[in-house]
Parts: sequence; structure tokens; C-alpha cells
Amino acid sequence: MVIEAAYANGTGVANALRMSQAQWLGLQRNYHVGDLLMPCCNAPAVPKISANGHPFFAHLSGACSTSEESQWHLAAKILVRSVLEDLGCRASVEVPGSSETSRWKADVWGERGEAKLAIEIQRSYQSLRDYRTRQKKYRAEGIKALWLLRQERYSTLTRSMSKERLRTEFGGKFPPAGHFGPCLADVPIAMLELEPTTTITGAGFFTASLPDLLEAVLSDRFLGIRI
Repeated sequence: MVIEAAYANGTGVANALRMSQAQWLGLQRNYHVGDLLMPCCNAPAVPKISANGHPFFAHLSGACSTSEESQWHLAAKILVRSVLEDLGCRASVEVPGSSETSRWKADVWGERGEAKLAIEIQRSYQSLRDYRTRQKKYRAEGIKALWLLRQERYSTLTRSMSKERLRTEFGGKFPPAGHFGPCLADVPIAMLELEPTTTITGAGFFTASLPDLLEAVLSDRFLGIRI
């Protein structure tokens, strides 16, 4: 669900999270085709309201030259950046960083007081080893980090994590209880879905709103789900 579109005249952006219901209805009422552009492809953006009452922008024609994966990734980055700003952070997307020993680029970067937070939004496959390598870079620099994944990536990663825990903690045998949580403490993850509404879920029936999750990470209250 896309929550931000740029004004074609270059005067800024319209952000659904920043507008009251009255302002959104006014935007719809006064809208002309071409006034607003989608962030993924600069095609005309149309302000709409979902069946659940959430404002969003959609393509005029329903089609986009950008891949569905890339659309999701961009929409997620804009959403996370907007929520971090609402939480009092200075936030930007695609922020590079480096130290004497490593380099990185955060999908979304936020700072609030002394807290520095990197949000990685993963929609394509990478191995558990790659997650750990990138997480180690952030940890070495005192940067908080969180991975938000699409459902298929979350499922793949938690399967790998489960195998890792089974091998290293339980000697390759299921524990007497017959079950265990799939997550690893050194790679904090959650599943992000944008449609039909934004939802955050995780192992152990974990659910949260995106603002609550990000606030918990900023405040060192999100420890992951590891049962």
C-alpha cells in the first residue's frame, strides 16, 4: 500500500500518514489526473481509500513498469521512514555508512537522541550467513538493526534459523517439548505485509503495529521472539 506520492509540479509530496480525513477527502475531490506521481515509476497516482478505510495511492491504469517486488520494497521504505519521522527520528532511505573496517547501506536510517537505527527491508533471498554478516557490521558500530521481511522471505529464513537452533542447541534432535521457536537472538526479524493493510507478525503469535515495533527497537524493548 503506497502512502506517498510526489506533486508533478515539484512542490513536494502528499503523504497519507500526514493528512487528516478531511484533508484526504479534499485531495480526492480536487484531484486531476497527473497532479500526483507514483514513487516507483512516475506514472499518475490516484488518491484512494481502501475497503478498511485506509488512504493510499494507486496507479491510474493499475499497471506499472516496475516489478512487483520493487514496488513493495519502495512502498515499505517510504512507510518505515514516515513512521520513524512520526516517532521523532531524523529518517532517510538508502543511507550509506562506513567505518575503518566495513561499509554498509541501510534501506531506512533513523536517529533519535543517541539511538541510531538501521532498518533492512528484505524481499529477495539471502542466506542466514549473509544476514548475520550484515547484522554483525551494525552491531560492531553500536547501531540498532531490524529486518522486515515479506512473507516468503520470512518463511525461508525462519526455516534456516530453526535448522540452526536444532543443530547447535539440541544436538539435532527435537527437544522433549516437541517444539521450539525458530528465531535467533542475533538477527532480529519480523514479517511485514502491506496489503490489504500494514501488519507486523512473527513467531510465537507475535503481532504489533509498525509504530509500536519501531518504538520498541529504539527503546531496546524488542528482544525478538525466541521460545
